[in-house]
Amino acid sequence: MKLKVLFLLTALLVSAAIGIGCQNESGNKSGIEWQADMEKALALAGANHKPLMIDFTATWCPPCQMMEDSTFQDIRVIEKAQSFVAVRIDVDEQGEIANKYHANAGKYGGIGIPNVLFLDAHGDELRHPIGFQGPEIFLAIMDSVLHDAEHHHH
Repeated sequence: MKLKVLFLLTALLVSAAIGIGCQNESGNKSGIEWQADMEKALALAGANHKPLMIDFTATWCPPCQMMEDSTFQDIRVIEKAQSFVAVRIDVDEQGEIANKYHANAGKYGGIGIPNVLFLDAHGDELRHPIGFQGPEIFLAIMDSVLHDAEHHHH
């Protein structure tokens, strides 16, 4: 029995280390490596033939923080996010981008946040779930986007 406990502890430590190791410049606590520059992200997506996952968020938005603390901390979501170019757009700081993609916060006359826009490598919309998404639902959406993205460029 002792071995099993040790193994679990080791697994926990390893996943904790991964979380700490992936902190990016903005110092966010998520293991996902978010880009902040839309142009750069589109170029990366095109070069690597990866779909984009764009999280539209704001510091004052409770469901956005909930999603950051649950869904975007989920190890399965973090791992699957490696198949995407992940972008995080703060609608207060990058309102013109949010408007361009019809993804702005309700208080700016948009659809409301959080919302996550999935684009294929060419910048065409694949999915655009609006509102808080828990890990299970979000993983299913990510899978369907990856499936669609596969079929888009054949």
